[in-house]
Amino acid sequence: AGAASVWALAVAAPGLADGSIDGPWLAVAVLVPMVVFEVFGAVPIAAASWRSVRASAGRIVDVLPERMPDELRSDAGDDVEFARTPELHLRGVRATWPGGTPALKGVDLDLRAGERVLVAGPSGAGKSSLAATLVGFLRVEGEYLVGGRDAAELSGPALRRVIGLCEQNPQLFDEDIRQNLLFARDSASDEDLQAVLERVGLGEWVRERGGLDARVGDRGALVSGGQAQRIALARALLRGFPVLVLDEPTAGVDPEASNALLRDLLQAAGEQSVLLISHVAPPEGTVDRVVRIHDGRTI
Repeated sequence: AGAASVWALAVAAPGLADGSIDGPWLAVAVLVPMVVFEVFGAVPIAAASWRSVRASAGRIVDVLPERMPDELRSDAGDDVEFARTPELHLRGVRATWPGGTPALKGVDLDLRAGERVLVAGPSGAGKSSLAATLVGFLRVEGEYLVGGRDAAELSGPALRRVIGLCEQNPQLFDEDIRQNLLFARDSASDEDLQAVLERVGLGEWVRERGGLDARVGDRGALVSGGQAQRIALARALLRGFPVLVLDEPTAGVDPEASNALLRDLLQAAGEQSVLLISHVAPPEGTVDRVVRIHDGRTI
C-alpha cells in the first residue's frame, strides 16, 4: 500500500507541475491506493476466520451420528397456526434421551389457557426432560395433544412457535442488551424493548447501565443469574409465545432473591399460559395448581 501510494505520487506530481492537474486531484491520486488496500486488508482476517470455522465444522461432523437417534423427534410435520392459546394435554407420556434410560415413565399433565402450573420434584426426577419433551426435542410415547392436535403431527417449528422454553442457563450472546432482545423479534423498536424490560423488572437497571447499548458479556458474564433469567423472559415475551415453560428460573439465584424473581416472572407473563418447573416453591397465590413429578412419573 505504501509503495503504491509513492508510485501514484511520482506519476501524478509532474502533472501538478505542468498544470494538467490541480492540488485536490493530486490528493485523490495518492489516496486511492490507500483506500483500495484498506478494503483488501480484511481478506487475511476473513481467510483465517474461514479456516477456524471450517475446522470447527469438521469437529462437529466427526461427533455427529450417521443417523438421528430414534429417541429424538424430527422437525417434520404440519405447519399449523393456532388462533388462540392452545391447551396442553398429556397422558401416560414417556420419553428417553439418546443412549439413556427412560427419563419420563408416565406423565399426566393438563395446562389450560392462561393457567399457571408448578411442576415440582427433586433433582433428577425428570422435570427438565419434561420441558424438552414439550418443545419437541424428544420423541413422545403416549398422548401429547396441543390444542386438540397430536403434537407428533406438528412440525418442530410450529410447536416451538406456540411453546417457548426459558432454560436454566439462558443463552446470552456477547452483544448489547438491544441485540440480545432483537434475536426474538428483529422488527421491534427501542420503545418495544424498553417496555418489555419494564415488564420483567429490568427497566431501572438498564437505565443505570447506560441503556440498551450496555453489553452483557460472553454468555452473560457481566450480568447476574437473576438478570440473565429476566432478559431471557423479556426475549420470550417479545416473541409472543402463547405458552411459556420456565425451567428452574431460580437456578444460580440467591435464595433471598428467588421469591421476588419468581413473582416478577409470573406477573410479567400476563395472559400467557405458564408451566413453571422448579424445586423452589413460588410465593403463595402466584400459581393455580401444583403437579409433582418423581422418578419420571407424576404423582
